[in-house]
Amino acid sequence: MSEKIYGRKPVLEAIRSGSRAMTRLYLMQGSRDGVLNQIEAHAKAKGIPIHLETRHRMDTLAATEKHQGVIAVVEGFQYADLEDLLDIARKKNEPAFVLLLDEIEDPQNLGAILRSAEAAGVHGVVIPKHRAAEVNATVIKASAGAAEHVATVKITNLNETIKRLKEANVWVVGTDDEAPKNFYDYDYRQPVALVIGNEGQGLRRLVKENCDELVKIPMAGQMSSLNASVAAGLVLFEVTRQRKWGLGPATKEPPVSSYGLGLSPEKDFFRPAPGSGPPASGEAVESGEGLAQRIDISPSDNLDDNPPDPPGNNKGGGFKW
Repeated sequence: MSEKIYGRKPVLEAIRSGSRAMTRLYLMQGSRDGVLNQIEAHAKAKGIPIHLETRHRMDTLAATEKHQGVIAVVEGFQYADLEDLLDIARKKNEPAFVLLLDEIEDPQNLGAILRSAEAAGVHGVVIPKHRAAEVNATVIKASAGAAEHVATVKITNLNETIKRLKEANVWVVGTDDEAPKNFYDYDYRQPVALVIGNEGQGLRRLVKENCDELVKIPMAGQMSSLNASVAAGLVLFEVTRQRKWGLGPATKEPPVSSYGLGLSPEKDFFRPAPGSGPPASGEAVESGEGLAQRIDISPSDNLDDNPPDPPGNNKGGGFKW
C-alpha cells in the first residue's frame, strides 16, 4: 500500500535511502531551491515521474500547507524484525545499541526521537503496535527524514521483546526519575537496550520491573522531568560518548562548582563538593595541582604599578593557577 510523504528533507532522504520505492513526485510550480533541485535531479536519475502542480493542488494532495513544495508517493513504511537490529550490530562488529519506546504517543516526539537515534548511531528502534504513534508522514517530517535511515520494529508485547533481548545477552536499561543511579554512571559499552517511557506516565510497572537497571536524569531546576525526546537524546548521546571516545561512566564524585550555589542534595547534577564555600582570608585553597595560598589585596595596594604575581602558570582568561 502506498502513502504520501512531504517536506524537502523527508522526501530527499527517502530518495537517498532507497529503502522503499517511490512511484510519483509532485513539485509546486515556481518553487525551487537547492534541495528541491537535488530532489528533482535524483528523481530524474531514477526515472520517477515528476508532476508540476499549483499550490492549491499541492495543499489538497498533502492535506496540509506544510509540504514545502514537494510531495512523494512511496510504498508503505517497511518495519524491520528484532533480529534485523541484532544483525546490523553484528555486521558493524559493534555491541548492540537498541532503543525501546514504551507507548510514545505524540508523533512529533517520535519523529524527534528517531532523528536523535539515527544521529547517535543506534542499530534500531522498537515501538509498540498499540497505544503508540507509528511511523507516518507526520513522524517522518518531524524526524527531518531520519526515519528513512533507522531500522524500526513494531511489536505487540514490549515485555516479551525485553525477554528476547536478554536472551541475546543485551542489557536492558530503563529511564525512571526515581532510579538510584544517574544515567551517566552506567557503563554502556556492553550490548545495551535503552527504554524510554510514555510522555505522561513514564515506564509502565511491568516494563520497569523487567529492566536490568534503572537510571535517572538528575534535575537541577524546579521541573521533575523532561520531554521524552529530550530525555532520549541525552541518554543516547551518553552511549555515544562512552563508545566513540572510549570513555567509561562519568565519575560519581560531584563536580566542584561555583561557591554558594545552595542546591539541595537530591538535585545533585551541579552540586558543589562538600565544604566548597568561599575560603577565609589566608586559608589554603585546594586546586588540581596542590595547595596555593590565598592572596588578599588591601584597597591601598596599587594594582597598576605593582600587580600581584601568584605562583603557577598563566592558564589564560586573566587568572593565575
